[in-house]
Amino acid sequence: MKDDLESRLSSLKLQPLPLDWREEMLARLPGTMPQPRCTPPRWLAVGWGLAWAAVIVLHFTTPAASDPAAPAASLNAEAMRQRAEFMQSLLALK
Repeated sequence: MKDDLESRLSSLKLQPLPLDWREEMLARLPGTMPQPRCTPPRWLAVGWGLAWAAVIVLHFTTPAASDPAAPAASLNAEAMRQRAEFMQSLLALK
C-alpha cells in the first residue's frame, strides 16, 4: 500500500503555476522587502560609546607634561638615587 502511493506520487508531473497566479501573488507583496539589520546590537553600541567616553575623559583629565623628556629623566635620576640608597642600607645591615 505504501509502495502504491509512492509510485503514484512519483509518476505525477510537476506543473508550473499559471502566470496570472504568480502576478497576483507578487502584486499583494509590499513594495519593499524588509532588509536585514546591519547595525551592531544595542548593548554593543552602548559599550563602545561608554568606552570612548572614558577614553575622552581620561585624555582631558590626565595632566600632560610640557617637555616629555625632562620629567622622565628627572624621575629616572630620582629612582636611581633611591635605589642606590636602598642598596647601601641593605649592605650596611651586614
